[in-house]
Amino acid sequence: MNWIDRLQQRFQYLAIQGLGRYIVGLQALCFALGLADARFVDALRLDPALVAQGEVWRLVTFLFLPSLTPFNILFAVFYFMFQWTVFEALESEWGAFKLTLYCFIGWLCAVALPLGAWMAWGQELLASGGYWSVSIELAFAFLYPEFTVTIYFILPLKMKWMAWIIGVFLLVRIFLSSFVEALPIAFGLLNYLLFFGPEYIARARLARQVRQGRQVFTAAKRDADQVLRPRACCQCGAGPDAELRLCSCPRCGEDGRLWCARHLPDHLAELELEAEAAAAAAAAQAAGGAGRRIRAKKKAPAQRRDRG
Repeated sequence: MNWIDRLQQRFQYLAIQGLGRYIVGLQALCFALGLADARFVDALRLDPALVAQGEVWRLVTFLFLPSLTPFNILFAVFYFMFQWTVFEALESEWGAFKLTLYCFIGWLCAVALPLGAWMAWGQELLASGGYWSVSIELAFAFLYPEFTVTIYFILPLKMKWMAWIIGVFLLVRIFLSSFVEALPIAFGLLNYLLFFGPEYIARARLARQVRQGRQVFTAAKRDADQVLRPRACCQCGAGPDAELRLCSCPRCGEDGRLWCARHLPDHLAELELEAEAAAAAAAAQAAGGAGRRIRAKKKAPAQRRDRG
């Protein structure tokens, strides 16, 4: 049981059913009010100094700031439809509590950085809900990589490729930005790393194990190929169709040689002849040694008589 399951057992009652619908509704409302009066957007931005004066709604409303241009209404409609689909799919996959927890951690990370910088150093950092929205889309891409999005109702694009595009864009932006500008990106995606980081680590370990197993298999296959290469009869060069057999007799060596069904009997016959010849030579040598011992025994009494 991981930390998410333990939190769910204890705080299940805090889950917000249909949270995504409320979020999309607030985003659409802020967009519509921004179209009517651009000054309304300024009342939603996160300003720590104004929050300290009592405008606490800014701690939440900055997440719903319309990041779309008011003139691109078509893209806004597509965006809100897509967000609705994303939240519905995440709640169906995770359940209301896990989605609520994911959004809450993302909001907490997004709001903690500017407030902490303002309270610690008196420095105001840019607070945006854009990276919080990106973390939600990346979670959807992780769970539904094959889901196809039709951009502008024309260009189909799978979520896994969209996630790659977003990831490359964020990495480029981090490398090209200063440390202060890169911090909001890291904090905005911290909830994504907390939820999916262990899965990436597990996949990396599995890939390493598979790679190590493949290396062991390749080495074993290479050693076997060295023993069995070439796959042809050493006498006539016949291929595997000739029912090759491996012989590792002293004559063929420890690694052995391949023989076809036609020449293997001849090779075995030669081995038998060599064995018989070796046995006959050993017998003759033994017989010669016995004869010398007999002659030596016959000469011994004569030599004793001569001495006597």
